Amino acid sequence: MPAGRPSLYDPAYCEAIVEHCTTGASITSFAAEIGVCRDTITDWGKAHPEFLASVKRAKAAAAAWYDKTARAIAIDGKGSATLCIFGLKNFAPEDFKDVQETKHSGEVTVNKIERTFVSPQNPNG
Repeated sequence: MPAGRPSLYDPAYCEAIVEHCTTGASITSFAAEIGVCRDTITDWGKAHPEFLASVKRAKAAAAAWYDKTARAIAIDGKGSATLCIFGLKNFAPEDFKDVQETKHSGEVTVNKIERTFVSPQNPNG
């Protein structure tokens, strides 16, 4: 028998975590609700593939709540758009992230390359 404290993992948490996150709540919030730390949730996901799948479903459920709420705010202007933006960026980064893309078009011609050595005692030459 392995040493240490027995796991508090309960297979019922698979559905409970998804239900908890359907109102936009976080995985950390679920951990607090059941009296464990966030790292425990990660450890359970590593040890129990069915729980890991539920954590992923829970994140999707939270993202869906923020998505639906953001659309409602866009229509009626009531609520915190900033809260929704952060929720969406964190729960659904594949769909909502800041992307900066720089493209170069055209040609660059290099006519001359010079190397100049600067003495530390005389930085001007």
